[in-house]
Order: sequence, then structure tokens, then C-alpha cells
Amino acid sequence: GPSVVRRRLADVLLGVALSLSCAGRPPRLVPPLGGVEAVEGYGSASLQGTEVAVKGKFAFVLRRPGLGRVEAFDPLGRTAFLVFFREDRAFFVLPGKKVYAEERPETMLERFLGISFLPDDLLRLLSGTLADEDAGGWRVERDDAGRISRGAKGDCSFAVREFFPGAGVPRIMELAGPGASGRMKVLSLGFNPPAREGAFDLPFLRAYARKTWDEIVELIDR
Repeated sequence: GPSVVRRRLADVLLGVALSLSCAGRPPRLVPPLGGVEAVEGYGSASLQGTEVAVKGKFAFVLRRPGLGRVEAFDPLGRTAFLVFFREDRAFFVLPGKKVYAEERPETMLERFLGISFLPDDLLRLLSGTLADEDAGGWRVERDDAGRISRGAKGDCSFAVREFFPGAGVPRIMELAGPGASGRMKVLSLGFNPPAREGAFDLPFLRAYARKTWDEIVELIDR
């Protein structure tokens, strides 16, 4: 049934285990004084949500306003799946099957993170600047060093367990939402990388079949 299919998603998407070297002391990170318009880096996640479970490594780039790309890898370093964010829409893409599903960005992020984030909120959380402007409805708390250490919005919450050396950039975060929980670790992070032409373009989807989310999950299970 659908619940079994969703549980098995963890076994398929979820070999996501690209081997990245992260030895040595974490770098000192300080967000630029002029503001953070984009972030790019690598992370690992161990997340159990109500619909999906994800464990492994991924690459990401997020750029304001509302743009993003997340790429997860299989154990051989091949693309397992992609998630694109384009302002008010998100696209989950299975390149191996040439199919995709479309959702609202906050719905798509909730499927994987267990928290209903907007891409720009996630960008600001990753850069430690969530409260530097309108926090998007998040109520945040700071630690004794003035760093954003936790936040809540409705039934969703996050807590920072470790920071990069520098100025309050989160390195390890615990996420929790209704029926969901997990941990995300940022392995490397860069601020305001040069824009790459076509990084968020989706013309290739014309050759892909659009599916519902349930159909995508069933295809993954085959």
C-alpha cells in the first residue's frame, strides 16, 4: 500500500551517500556585511518525516528570491534525485526515470525536512541570518553569544547543536515537525557564489512526464 511504498522510499532514494572529504577543523564562516543573497554547499541529512525518510549527502544552492536546487547522490556519486525551486513552485525530478512532480515550495521542503520552510527562509537559516530581517513568522531564540540557537513556527521547530567558528552560522541542526524529526549537518558552505547561467532552468522537463507525488513514489519503489 502507499504507506509501505513511502517507507521504502528510504531504501531507494536514500542510498544517498556520496563520499565527501570533510576531515579537519571546520572553517571559520562569517556572513558578508552586505547581506546574503545566495548560499552554496554540501550537507548530510538523517531525516524521518511522515512521508519520506532521507539519509545521505547532497549538494545545494539557494538564491534569493525563491530560487534553489538540491541534488542528492547515490553511493556511486550519481544523481539520485533533484529538487528545483522557482519562486512559487517546486519540482522533484527523477532523472533516471525521466519523470517529475510539482508542488508548492513549502510542501516540497516539508516532505524532506519535516518542516514547512520557504526556500528564502532556509537560505537565511543556513547562513545564520534568519532574524536579520522579517523572520517569516519564525520566533527565534539566541544563546549567550547572541547566535540564533533555536526557532519555532506553529508545530515546527529547529535547534542548532553546533556552529561553525565565526559568526553564528549553523553547522548541525535538529529539525522537528508534526510526526517528523531529524538532523542536518552542513559540511561546507559558501556565501554569494557567482550566479551560474541556467542553474535553475527547467527546459529539460519538456522531455519528462509529469506525475503526482504518489505516482513518483510508486515509480521509485519499482
